[in-house]
Amino acid sequence: MNTSAIEHSLLTLYPFSPQQIEQFINKLKYRSLRKKELLLQKGEVSSNLFFIINGAIRFYTRSGEIELTQNFYTENLWVTDLESFASQQPSANFIEALEETTVASVSLQDIHSLMDLHADFRMLNALTANLSVATAQLTSLKTFNPDDRYKELLLKNPDWINRFPQHQIASYLGMTPETLSRVRSRMN
Repeated sequence: MNTSAIEHSLLTLYPFSPQQIEQFINKLKYRSLRKKELLLQKGEVSSNLFFIINGAIRFYTRSGEIELTQNFYTENLWVTDLESFASQQPSANFIEALEETTVASVSLQDIHSLMDLHADFRMLNALTANLSVATAQLTSLKTFNPDDRYKELLLKNPDWINRFPQHQIASYLGMTPETLSRVRSRMN
């Protein structure tokens, strides 16, 4: 398995030595997921941090019958349920493959063993920095109108529009699919 993207991700955090990179890479386990396969479901404890080698992941929760998309993750990003991972308590969320996806995972236990091996591995905590729902996203849902939320999505993640189902994009933007359709027609 080509690990260059994982190595690059680690080196953006800290100038790990080649030996340290190898120690980390040796802890990884690889997994292929089918479309709609769950990496995590409600009630499970998130005990792994996943690196997306290829494919796409959706992080969502359910409220009754409604699915609320909190974020999408694509190639070269890390994903886990940060709250469950940090607390080792059951998750209230789901992590689902949206396409055929390959991930590399490292367990919390392995991260701790690496930290025990060398203090530099404490920098691995930074891998989880982008995993919480961004304050900007929450603010956008509360303060921006639907048109502005859609424009912001087009600026930040234009590839999502054609990559993910529209009902999931609408959920991420905090609107109904019908509202998203009206917004899109106004923009064209």
